[in-house]
Parts: sequence; C-alpha cells; structure tokens
Amino acid sequence: MQVTRRHGRQDVRIGQRFRKTGAGVWEVVGMSRDGMGHQHVRLRRVADPNTEKTIAMAMLYNAREFQPEPVEE
Repeated sequence: MQVTRRHGRQDVRIGQRFRKTGAGVWEVVGMSRDGMGHQHVRLRRVADPNTEKTIAMAMLYNAREFQPEPVEE
C-alpha cells in the first residue's frame, strides 16, 4: 500500500528518503495530522532503524534542514 500526502506542490510518500544536514539519511515511515490540521511525518534513521522521530511535514522541505534523496528505480 502506498500512502501519499501532498505538501504544497510536492508529494511525500511512505518509504521516501531525505538527507538531514549533518545527521544522515531518514526514511518516511508514517504520516499523521494533528488536531489543528498540521501534517507530521514519522522518520526512521536508515543507519540506525531503532532511531525514530516525528517532525512537521513542512520541515522536510526546509532546504536548511533536509534534502530529498534521489529515487532509486
């Protein structure tokens, strides 16, 4: 099952990977919306799958924080 959420003009998908500035590569493992309607994503660190965190989806597209990894086909 592929879950996709729209953020601005870009889609965020389960399994999509992002490189965090100075902190390695993180993979989207979940998405949710809080009571005020803000979207959040749950990320798992690729190099250490026991490390997870939840952030505002908008942070994924803050170029100072995260860069999308190229999609492998």
